[in-house]
Amino acid sequence: MTLNGDPKKEAWWVIAEFHPFTTEVRGIPANQIRKSWCKATEFRKDLIPRELLFDGNTDAMAAVNMSFAIEGHFDGTTTKQVALVGVFQECAGAKGRFVLIIDQPAGGKPKIRFVSAVRTDRQFGALQKGKDGALVTSACMECDEGSVLKWDRKKRQFDWVPQGDEL
Repeated sequence: MTLNGDPKKEAWWVIAEFHPFTTEVRGIPANQIRKSWCKATEFRKDLIPRELLFDGNTDAMAAVNMSFAIEGHFDGTTTKQVALVGVFQECAGAKGRFVLIIDQPAGGKPKIRFVSAVRTDRQFGALQKGKDGALVTSACMECDEGSVLKWDRKKRQFDWVPQGDEL
């Protein structure tokens, strides 16, 4: 990660540029998540300088109930799932952020359940638990807004909740 600006003048997540360096996420090759991807790296706290994530001894992300990965049963089944955010790079060079939900069956291989990706120069992303098993995705740590992702029983898939219906 590099900062393209002064973190004393701007929020670090606004000026951060993330550099994906792994070719798989949780055992799933990047090109199986999206065919055009050569690299994909899950955001983790150990990849970000401590002075950016901690205000003294206070974890700034935990203070606002945000995380880079959340485990749960987001579709209501007994299969454990993990929702996570990260940065990808296409083989052609474009970068962006992604949201990924995978099944993590006991003793089995992880299975992609949902992926959403957007090309952007501002790749920061974080998650929060929402109401009724929903996930709230945000590209900012101090925003009061985010996109809500929830299991749609009728469609039998994860889907974005229209703005205004979510909270």
